Amino acid sequence: MEPFRYHVYVCTQEKPDGLPCCSANGSAAVLEALRAEIARAGLGDEVQVTTSGSLGLCERGPNLVVYPEGVWYSRVQVADVPEIVREHFGAGRPVARLLSGDAAQVRPEILENRRRHLAYLAAQKAARQG
Repeated sequence: MEPFRYHVYVCTQEKPDGLPCCSANGSAAVLEALRAEIARAGLGDEVQVTTSGSLGLCERGPNLVVYPEGVWYSRVQVADVPEIVREHFGAGRPVARLLSGDAAQVRPEILENRRRHLAYLAAQKAARQG
């Protein structure tokens, strides 16, 4: 049994040098709006919200993933938060217009973003060393 009905991870990753990331697209404001709306709806004992690092869909940020279903949302804005809370957390219906896609669609994008970020970090390390 899960301690919460839903566990939401909100990407708050910050990346340097203008690399795409959720923070640059307003994830902090989405996070605060989500926490406030969950409290307003009286769902604080049912929905746990946790910040996370990159979820890998960097160009689509802000991104959220909701467990236990594994529902991925992209391009979430503060204005979308009441609908997510009402429909998904209140009524159990994910908000279709914000879904990131199925695993087969998002996995290649996530892996490519991870590869690019690791290459960037390796280049930064090499520049510092030599």
